Formats: sequence, C-alpha cells, structure tokens
Amino acid sequence: MIVVAHDSMYAARVEAALHELSGWRIDVCTARQLRGLFEERPAAIVVIMLSDAESRRLLRAIRGWPRSPAMIVLSDDPARFWTSATRTLGLRAALPLRATAEELAGAVRAVHAGLLVVHPEALVPASARDTAVASGTPLTSREREILELMVDGANNRIIASRLGISRHTVKFHVASILAKLGAGGRTEAVALALRSGLFAV
Repeated sequence: MIVVAHDSMYAARVEAALHELSGWRIDVCTARQLRGLFEERPAAIVVIMLSDAESRRLLRAIRGWPRSPAMIVLSDDPARFWTSATRTLGLRAALPLRATAEELAGAVRAVHAGLLVVHPEALVPASARDTAVASGTPLTSREREILELMVDGANNRIIASRLGISRHTVKFHVASILAKLGAGGRTEAVALALRSGLFAV
C-alpha cells in the first residue's frame, strides 16, 4: 500500500489506522514521488490524504499515466471526488477525512478484493446536501446523472447511449437542468456545477 500525504501528521494517522492490516507493507510518499513508487509497486493500493486542491491536481496528473493505480481518496467533501471520471481513472473509494480506523481498514480490504466503496458522505456534496440549485428546485436523480456526464464532456449522443435513452429525452433533461441552474448554455451549466461543488475533477 502507498500512502500519499502532504505532512508526517497525516501519514502517521493513516499508518495508525491501518495498523490492524497485519502483513501489509505501507510506504509513505509525497504526490511528486508517487509515480516512481507506483512503477516499482504497480499492484499497490494508493491512499491519497492531501488537501482537496492537491488531490485534484494529482488525479489530473494520473490521467496521463500509462496505467492508473487503485485509489482511495480521503477528503473533507468526498462527494467532490466520487464521479464517473475519477472512477474511470481508478478511484475505488471516497471517504471523509474523519473516517474511523475501521472504515479505512474496511475500505482497503474491499478495494483489495476488487470492490467499490462509497461512504454515505460521498453521495451528497457538503456544499449541496439537498442538491439545491439557483432556482431552489432540486435536480432529479436522472438530471444529476446527465449533468455529471456533461461535466465529463459527453455530448447528447453519448449521454443517450450511456443511459439507454433517446436524444430527445436527453435534450428535454438538459433544458430542465439549464433552467434549474439558471444557465444560458451547457458550458455555463458545467461551470456552475463545478463551482457549487456538485462535481469535481
């Protein structure tokens, strides 16, 4: 296992939490050192415990790697990292920074077994617990799915294909999303979604 932390206090906390995982080798490194260490240990699970900004920068850098590690991110707002884009990169679990030792160890075991781990706090952004938008009208679950795909850069054809719905239905939902967000177009809607913390990366 590789723990990426920006200071020794964070690293020590993760190491202590994972102490019960006997038999596991734990290496600690900075974000800059991760690629070299991962190339030496490509099967290692990577636990990222950085500031949200640093975590996002690291995930963007990993996009350019030939192979992505299986990752667990700890964040004050784990919902910002639980997106289809980050899961495609290799994110397998998103936990709050205050996750218990049992939760962290359980997540590591689950990821090692090939599972995804979603903490309840990763399902709703801290800044938008009720998915409130500019008009005060919440997005439906389908609208959230479509907006997330829009954030990932998908056009209507791709969205329709991925969700198994018609392009006409996608257009209807996009129009509703724009109205609820008070956006003048798709680009503005994506910007508003990212600014509000609905999605990230």
